[in-house]
Amino acid sequence: MLGIHLDWDTHAQAKLKGSEMKSKTKCGAYARSTGRPCRAKALSNGRCRNHGGLSTGPKTPEGRQAIAKATTQRMASGQQKRALEGFYAWIEGGGRLVLSSLAKTRERLKRWRHAE
Repeated sequence: MLGIHLDWDTHAQAKLKGSEMKSKTKCGAYARSTGRPCRAKALSNGRCRNHGGLSTGPKTPEGRQAIAKATTQRMASGQQKRALEGFYAWIEGGGRLVLSSLAKTRERLKRWRHAE
């Protein structure tokens, strides 16, 4: 081992400390579907962003107004335009067929319900 002699106790302690560090940097929240712990990187509170690591949003009316204002400004700055461009690209790439089949199905359901 790189010229350093470690006795068994020192090696075991180093391995234990390493595993402790690994467990502290992981989220560890258990998934209901698999029963396995989450392996995502934990934030300062010990959980990842999916399991309670990020903010739950503004609670006061003033905070909610500030978020609404920021969202409005962001949408006005071009994000809405990019979203519409993406939608139009989807329509041209085959989305039109999906929408038309959905509309046809909806019309058939309306007729079927009306006939009853």
